[in-house]
Amino acid sequence: MALLDLALNMPRGKLAMKFDLDRARPNEATVLDHFSTGRFYEPEIAEILIRALQPGDTMLDIGANVGVFSVLAAGLVGPIGRVIAFEPAPDNLERLATNLALNDIHNVTIVEAPASDRIENISFHLCIDNEGGHALWDPGQFEPNAQSRANPRSFAARTTTIDAEIVRLMLPTPKVIKIDTEGAEHTVLRGAQALLTGQKVPYIVAELLEFGLGQMGSSQAALRGFMADLGYSMFGIYSGGAMPKLIPPTTALTCDFIVNVLFSTADDVAKLWPIEHFAPRSA
Repeated sequence: MALLDLALNMPRGKLAMKFDLDRARPNEATVLDHFSTGRFYEPEIAEILIRALQPGDTMLDIGANVGVFSVLAAGLVGPIGRVIAFEPAPDNLERLATNLALNDIHNVTIVEAPASDRIENISFHLCIDNEGGHALWDPGQFEPNAQSRANPRSFAARTTTIDAEIVRLMLPTPKVIKIDTEGAEHTVLRGAQALLTGQKVPYIVAELLEFGLGQMGSSQAALRGFMADLGYSMFGIYSGGAMPKLIPPTTALTCDFIVNVLFSTADDVAKLWPIEHFAPRSA
């Protein structure tokens, strides 16, 4: 185990965070590798959270894993704000609770159920190769997951939806929704149609995993079409403070690795980037 103390420079001062991370767990080892080189894990997501979340805001962390973004968001929204962390896997829930307790966090509510587009009993599949790969589909179908293919494991779970949890927990409209569900993002967002109608949620960060989308009967085009019908454009996001880049509707986004994207509107992106310095390269 490694106990890390971090302090991020924020516009409103330093934000202190602690994490208990286990290098024997592949996903946590990746987080440790980022932190050890002075980088936040998935810094492009952190950039959106830091710019968007203000004291008193609400954020949904769908696929919270061990709580890296739940802890960050909890500090950003402060004691009068709320963070709802969706995490169904027992191994991750234990690690999530540890990291919340380390930071004495009391404004995070854990939902111990997979988010989906309906409420039903399912088998939730565990990824033996990487605890960040638990999914609504069998991770053994993904070629690199040899251990999951050889030793498939799942458990009975009951799904929920974002719309149902908004009502159950009597939540205000979230400022940000972050979704990392190994390809179930389209399914999760279908369960939030009431909330998303009218672009009430300004910033939705989602993982774009083509293989997982296919396993869930979706695709990049289907996900983007669904969000476009709700009035959202897709933007590429970057670490280091660069303004998100609009991806035209007919341009397919490709990447050499799993990528995170932002669903938002041009007006809402402009609120986070009111000024953009343009420095073209010389000819």
